[in-house]
Amino acid sequence: MKEEWDVIVVGGGHAGIEAALAARRMGCSVVLISAKIGRIGELSCNPAIGGIAKGTIVREIDALDGSMARSADSTTLHFRMLNRKKGPAVWGPRVQSDAKEYARTQQRHLRNSGVTIIEDEVTGLDGLTEKVSGVRCRKSSSIKGKTVVIAAGTFLKGRLFRGDEHWKGGRIGDISADSLEDDIVRRLFHVERFKTGTPSRILQNTVNTEQLEVQKSEKTSFTFSYDKSMNNGLEEVCYVTYTNRNTMEIAKDNLHLSPLMVGRIEGTGPRYCPSYEDKVVKFPERMRHKIYVEPMGYKSRYFYLNGLSSSLPREAQEKIVRSLDGFSEAEIADYGYAVEYSYFHYTEIDDTLRLRKTENVFAAGQICGTSGYEEAAGLGLIAGANAGRVAKCLEPLSLSRMESYIGVMIDDIVSKGADEPYRMFSSRAENRLHLRQDNADRRLHNTGELFGILSEDKSELLNGNLREAGRIKVLLEKEIVDGIRLSKWCRRPGTSVEEVVSAANSLAGIDEEVLKSVLLDEKYSGYIERNLRRYESRRDLEKISLKEISSYMEVEEICWEAREALEKSRPETLAGAERIPGIRPTDLQGLLIYLDRRRSTWNNARAGEI
Repeated sequence: MKEEWDVIVVGGGHAGIEAALAARRMGCSVVLISAKIGRIGELSCNPAIGGIAKGTIVREIDALDGSMARSADSTTLHFRMLNRKKGPAVWGPRVQSDAKEYARTQQRHLRNSGVTIIEDEVTGLDGLTEKVSGVRCRKSSSIKGKTVVIAAGTFLKGRLFRGDEHWKGGRIGDISADSLEDDIVRRLFHVERFKTGTPSRILQNTVNTEQLEVQKSEKTSFTFSYDKSMNNGLEEVCYVTYTNRNTMEIAKDNLHLSPLMVGRIEGTGPRYCPSYEDKVVKFPERMRHKIYVEPMGYKSRYFYLNGLSSSLPREAQEKIVRSLDGFSEAEIADYGYAVEYSYFHYTEIDDTLRLRKTENVFAAGQICGTSGYEEAAGLGLIAGANAGRVAKCLEPLSLSRMESYIGVMIDDIVSKGADEPYRMFSSRAENRLHLRQDNADRRLHNTGELFGILSEDKSELLNGNLREAGRIKVLLEKEIVDGIRLSKWCRRPGTSVEEVVSAANSLAGIDEEVLKSVLLDEKYSGYIERNLRRYESRRDLEKISLKEISSYMEVEEICWEAREALEKSRPETLAGAERIPGIRPTDLQGLLIYLDRRRSTWNNARAGEI
């Protein structure tokens, strides 16, 4: 054991893994503390990586040299590109992974990188809140560190629910980090409660798959990782079934036994991934809900029922499952349950993911108010990188929301917060025509170099892609087709890559993926430039400080609702005020008027004194 570590990471989930690896790539000494080493990197819910917007985050993680993309590629069993009916800017790559192999692969990445792993429970921070000296553990006593990343997932005072059953835990079979939360609250950090859940797992040999819709994997050369990590060549079939009137009636008959419906769970759940009983209450007119039947691994004994999350009693879950087509004889291996847990209120976190009350503690993953593996991993990478920078006595850095989905997510979380577990959607990004999964390498190369988290191999690879893209752009500007410069010709609707290549012999033999990406940049260039101009004009609002306003309740130039919202959030700049839900343009104008009057009064008073 070292006398003092550069970075201590608390938690071995998706956020903790990326945090530890990012700090290690910077040359920091890193220790990761997990309650159970064997469960590090576990896909606790659905064994799938990616999706709409989420798939772009995975590619951004890879562009910053994270491990999630490589692990997903090497354990892929099924691939789909979601959202193909819309433009390529919002396509979402998604893979079904082998759950056990994914966790093993992530654990190998940690070991191979030189991260030290300790199996223990962190019971609190050590030292003064303003600058902690490390963490306290149940078995290892105090572990000293220059910085700490808390990536505790759903473990902060985690509580599990199923019907009348309830017990402590961050997930089934694991502990609840009660002592750590007690210490966090004692240090006057503001925490609130969220809820999530998981469906039952079904024994595959008890399901009649002939009654289900088959969903085969798409044939593709796509990989999440830009280093073209090859998948394992294994493949599994996924299926689809549907709920029906009988399913709905069973759920209705048992709503009085739902811990969510009777108020035993206080935390808010994810709107876009609700439990089945929640669907029944909120959408009473819909009896037919799609359920994705997905294997937990290659030749696995278990199916995962994506879309049928439930915390109803075991008997009710059995009836619901057996009401589905193909599941009349189904046997449940593991029953669904709900998880209620604590997370940091957004006012506690700044845009570098540092906790505002401290100099050297960072938060990452679901304790920031997010949901999903991909969101957690993206936050972990940035938190770990910034913890490494602080350990090296460098200023932590923040991401612009114009350069990445991770930047959009962080900006949303720390400026607006969330009244439900935050999930990334492409619609949240005003610059989404630029923030595509195909160009994440080129968008984030400079960021990776600036943070200092790119390995030599990754830096060389991304530099090669940049050079190739630059060469293509030069050729597009040089070539003339039908009297029009090729860079403009390729913007015409419906123009394919094949047409562009056939029109210009100079493009023959060029990497097709890079060429496609550059052509999309050209197609969307007008929109991208317009979005950047709008963003730059709004950045002027960041220069207008609101720190001199001691009480927003006294600002008569804005409406009462705005006063309450601003007093609660206490934004530091006018740009921060603009991002608060419910603040209107007229309120921003009112703040400017108030500031002008206040400064005019102050200047007049000074002139009188002179």
